[in-house]
Amino acid sequence: MKNLIPIILVLLSINVFGQQKTKWLNSLENPKSRMFQKLKKGNLLNRYLKYDLSDVLVPKTDFLGFIGTDFRRIKINYSSIKKSTNTSNLYFITGTTKVGDNICDFEGTITIEQFREFENMHYGIDDKYADAGFKAQGIAIGKYLFNENPEQKFVGTFEGIMTVWWYVNKNGEIKFDDLETYSDNYKNNQYAGNWTQYGKTKSKICNWGEYRIPFSEGLDEGTGEFSPNPYSKGWEDFYK
Repeated sequence: MKNLIPIILVLLSINVFGQQKTKWLNSLENPKSRMFQKLKKGNLLNRYLKYDLSDVLVPKTDFLGFIGTDFRRIKINYSSIKKSTNTSNLYFITGTTKVGDNICDFEGTITIEQFREFENMHYGIDDKYADAGFKAQGIAIGKYLFNENPEQKFVGTFEGIMTVWWYVNKNGEIKFDDLETYSDNYKNNQYAGNWTQYGKTKSKICNWGEYRIPFSEGLDEGTGEFSPNPYSKGWEDFYK
């Protein structure tokens, strides 16, 4: 029976992430808001692999994030993002994490698995960018694997699914989609997955993103913008 416990814990952690991944992909395929529009059928990965997403993946605001079912705040910072010269859908990431006073370095990868276009494009408030000449808009979906420095304290591995919203401008350049930051439903650079401490088998949910956080019901009470509750577990200074 004792030998079964680690196996059960691994299966439970895999199941938790699997549920998140399935729910997240379903939310992308069946959006509830106008901001996150209906996707065209079909994965256009090969068409878009020529683009370098390094600048698009760079957060334009501070990431919001939590770890664990008690929504303890985690701060994620990327210090470098580089596209692989050998594998066109692979990106190398370095950065730091901070939970409480504990700061850790990490390095890892993002592997883009899907490029999807929207059925209809959006142009910002009052169609401000209707004449901007956009060629396409959509999302890139991938998987990430980040490993913290094993020589530091309370370290482990982050793994999950990520999504970034983009558009291609009239010059054929791919850009971070910030056209509707005014919207209550706006979000970008979304990450949903788990953190597993080295040497352990049980994982913790760990999600982060810009403007909003995936599956943060119970934490985010905001309508117009992200608003954390409770004001504890690292969120005490959020409005300072």
